[in-house]
Amino acid sequence: MSAVLLDLTQIPLERTGVGIYAVNYVRCLRTAANLPRMHFLILDDDRELIEEARAVPDAVVTTLKAKVFRRFVFRVLVEQVLIPWLALTRSIAAVHSLHYSFPLFSFGRFKRIVTVCDMSFFLFPKLHVPVKRFFFQFFIRRLPKVDGLSFISGSTMRDFESYFPQGGARKAVIHLGADLDCLAAPVDDAVFAALRERFNLGRYILYVGTIEPRKNLLGLIKAFEQCASAYPDVKLVIAGKLGWDYQDVLDYARTSIVSERIVLTGYINESQKHALLKGALVFAYVSLYEGFGLPVLEGMASGVPTVTSNISSMPEVAGDGALLVDPHDVGQIAPTLGVLLKSESARSELVQRGLAQSRYFTWENMTAKSLDFYRQVVSS
Repeated sequence: MSAVLLDLTQIPLERTGVGIYAVNYVRCLRTAANLPRMHFLILDDDRELIEEARAVPDAVVTTLKAKVFRRFVFRVLVEQVLIPWLALTRSIAAVHSLHYSFPLFSFGRFKRIVTVCDMSFFLFPKLHVPVKRFFFQFFIRRLPKVDGLSFISGSTMRDFESYFPQGGARKAVIHLGADLDCLAAPVDDAVFAALRERFNLGRYILYVGTIEPRKNLLGLIKAFEQCASAYPDVKLVIAGKLGWDYQDVLDYARTSIVSERIVLTGYINESQKHALLKGALVFAYVSLYEGFGLPVLEGMASGVPTVTSNISSMPEVAGDGALLVDPHDVGQIAPTLGVLLKSESARSELVQRGLAQSRYFTWENMTAKSLDFYRQVVSS
């Protein structure tokens, strides 16, 4: 197959969601079979992605100055002007965009492939900053006209098709994955000890993710309040960077009747996340909507009894490896947490089911399916 350009200019340095997806995809391309000639476009402050991309056999890595191109306007120019120019001058057969937006014009000379991570910009528009909502809705409405659409879950594809049933794009569900070996590995004792000392941790329920309305952290805190008195030695740890519209969560946590037992860590890196996961008594991720729900998979793969929501993509990922609850019903979340806090046998059984379920999702499988999808789209 001819060359493929992977646009990584939208990937943030603080890895969440699409950032974790991007770096693991590039890493797996290093050893993938039947690899096309890969061209990578990366901002020059992302040393990790640059290093991973340069290790891909025969790769062409083009870097751009982050001082300029992390600015929104210039990043749009990269996407709409530079990428088509590179595709045309380097005889690139397909351009893969990882985060909704894509080159609007291909001049019929290269295929456009876009990964759709979720449909929250349409399903929950008020949960997004207005400028982002306008920008991404603009591009999502034009996705039916591209050549290939990959969806990170069947739930996301169904959501997309409910809004856009027409269109000629070839479609595929390509689930995200997890580094099962890494998540199963022992914790770095020094990292774990530092976290325990810094946040005075003993036994705790853990949430990992961005702090924003869609993650339902108010519901999780209220559920913790209901079961906290029965388990006075247990804390609730909320680990993740501030997203947007987070003030209600911060205010409620500060004034909660169990505020001294609620820990907000801020952004954590991958080694810190690994340590917190491995040390958690329960992992709770009761989001109102997810395109995939990568933290749910990571919780199960880490051997942590996991509680998640019974809506959108989360049952698809969790299978029977996690306990499912209605995220809108605090009265259902609280006793479910209580069951796991109370019973070691219940936790042990759920851990085994979660580990078994997580084996269906690996980055290697995702990479192989992505490359096969490239071939299908280019040859169509």
